[in-house]
Amino acid sequence: MWRYSTMVWGGLCLSAATPVLAQGEPSGHPAAGPVPASSASVTQLAPLTVEGMISRADLVQPPIASSIVDTAAAMTDVPGGALIDNGGLSGQVQFRGLTGYRNQTTIDGMGVAPGGPNWMDPPLHYAPAALVESLTVTRGIPSVADSVDTIGTAVNATTRQSHYARGENYEWHGWGEATTQTVDDGYSLSGQTSLANDINRLGLTAVTDQAGNRRTPYGKLRASSYDRKQYGLDFGHREAWGESSGFVRMQRTGDTGNLDLPLDVHYFHSALAELKQRADIGRTHLTAQLDFNHVEHQMDNYILRPTPNFSPLNGDMSDPRYIRARSQRYAAKLHAAHPLAGGTFKAGFDGRWGQHDAFVGHPKMAVFRVDAFDAIRRDTYSLFSQWAGPISGPWHGELGVRDSLVHTSAGPGGVASSLPVPAQRLAADFAARDRNQTDNNIDVVAKLSRDIGRRWQAQLGLARKTRSPYYTERYAYIPLQATAGSADGNNTIGDTRLSPEVAYMADLGLSFTGRRLSFSPEVYYHRIHDYITAVPYDGGNPDVIRVSTVNGDPTPLQYANIQAEIYGADIAAAYKLAPAWTLSGGAGYTRGRRTDTSDNLYRIAPANMRAQLVYDRAAWRLSVAERYVFAQHHIAESHRDARFGDPDTGGYALTDIAARYRATAHVWVEVGVDNLFDRRYRDFMSGFNRVDDSAVPVGARLPGAGRNAHATVHVSF
Repeated sequence: MWRYSTMVWGGLCLSAATPVLAQGEPSGHPAAGPVPASSASVTQLAPLTVEGMISRADLVQPPIASSIVDTAAAMTDVPGGALIDNGGLSGQVQFRGLTGYRNQTTIDGMGVAPGGPNWMDPPLHYAPAALVESLTVTRGIPSVADSVDTIGTAVNATTRQSHYARGENYEWHGWGEATTQTVDDGYSLSGQTSLANDINRLGLTAVTDQAGNRRTPYGKLRASSYDRKQYGLDFGHREAWGESSGFVRMQRTGDTGNLDLPLDVHYFHSALAELKQRADIGRTHLTAQLDFNHVEHQMDNYILRPTPNFSPLNGDMSDPRYIRARSQRYAAKLHAAHPLAGGTFKAGFDGRWGQHDAFVGHPKMAVFRVDAFDAIRRDTYSLFSQWAGPISGPWHGELGVRDSLVHTSAGPGGVASSLPVPAQRLAADFAARDRNQTDNNIDVVAKLSRDIGRRWQAQLGLARKTRSPYYTERYAYIPLQATAGSADGNNTIGDTRLSPEVAYMADLGLSFTGRRLSFSPEVYYHRIHDYITAVPYDGGNPDVIRVSTVNGDPTPLQYANIQAEIYGADIAAAYKLAPAWTLSGGAGYTRGRRTDTSDNLYRIAPANMRAQLVYDRAAWRLSVAERYVFAQHHIAESHRDARFGDPDTGGYALTDIAARYRATAHVWVEVGVDNLFDRRYRDFMSGFNRVDDSAVPVGARLPGAGRNAHATVHVSF
């Protein structure tokens, strides 16, 4: 079976490395597609040559390899990037130690509210890799115009949509792609058809991703299969003064494993829609956008995995559970850009209104119900202004300020009267608390760069960034493992008194762009006040311990504000050995630690190095890539759980090879093998096995995928 993609050139790099095409050097290939508007310049990567960013831009576009199903996996090819692997379709973005909701992750400029409290559907779950034209990541500190209520990076997936034709006559175009892979007997099918002329366009897209259980050198991992389908319609109309565009997408995710989490996906029924208007009024460019997403979700612990026995109240009987959740999000923005003082002045408004609900049930006991998250509201009102442009001679600068008002609230919650008294008391205590909080957050970003001759540039970024607590951090009153995908095995409760995170950030970079050699090292330091993480519970309420013990964990955690720092360095580089040969590579190191104790921050990616050798000439492209991941011994002791194995992981090296043949201008074929030597390794970012009767015992660190042969066929018209 096969998978379908949008362009002959898009996503063909099967490398494990991510360096870049030097700015100014011809790639010999067309661009991968349009790049979303942003405050920063962007390096458009040549997907078939060298990838990553090493030049004067502060945006990176890693390749979307044809063997990738979860778009978040492309983060492993971003300098400083990593993948939080919580399942085949549940990958989260990490950049320089900051994970998940600390980053602003969007699809075509639209944010997405995940459907459940465990983030089994993080934002990029709704951007299947087969439909992604490009993934754009800010390498460094995002501008205030591009980031709201986050302290991490900004990531945007641009999907493959219809394109305008060149003339007034309507033209019909399309493409189809099929991919199959052996590691999980998986396949993907995708395609698009569009009708367009020079002022109107209409497109239809569809994709399905299916797979069985994943093979590893240790055997098959139970509950690692996946099932996803998405259908979409996009449209556009343009005049001399601007463009109206939008899309509507429906996604159905079926039974999908999350073997490092306590439950698996039973379904996601999701809808996404966006309407955007761009207009030029004199010298002012306006962008207005409305978007919406709605998710109905159920997860359980008994369809894909053997039902566990975790509660001491039931003796040897199993403990089936499900969680049914719902989320919806509305958003609006109005941004304006106007030339000023030789640069560009931007100002605008961003508004977001979100709601979340989730309850825990028992499939054989109708009277069992816990309203774990009840009528959660999160409303954000944010204004910003920013100027960027040349200052004097070789100096360029940017200064921006954002003021955000974040209001969060929760309903009273509640548990069924048939449940134990300690749970009743926890629910009553929560209902009696003040559950309305308002945060006023100020962000300031300043950037300065200097050209040093024609080939060198130095960059400095300074910022104060803020983030208000996520709803699971503030409003989890029953100790559950509903922690936005932390996958540490601990039951955790929230704290309504949490303060917003305040990060003081400094990034320093140097880039060189030569005729054959290019490289860009960067170093960074982030001091984060009131960083939110889970710590051992010491709140003095014995009911928390009692309820958590009944729920399988006698040592629960609670979210708390701590003091932390994150620092490190990363580099990307490329060297043109000969007209057809390119050597590229990169490396990254991130260290996260608490400054109020001697502990480390949780789940920080280990150091890594990567290199790739590519031969690209005429109709052929051949590549061999090597990735080395170092051992990780910097463990967050506060998250260590005696029920699980040693959280440390050793170092390992993986080798990937690929070959692509372009038969015609409209047909190409690609084959490759990932993990060529079928290496055994444990991925630090994957968590611990929670599923009985699998390749490794419950509590063991999950192994990485085994050898994976894959093939792709693409046809366009």
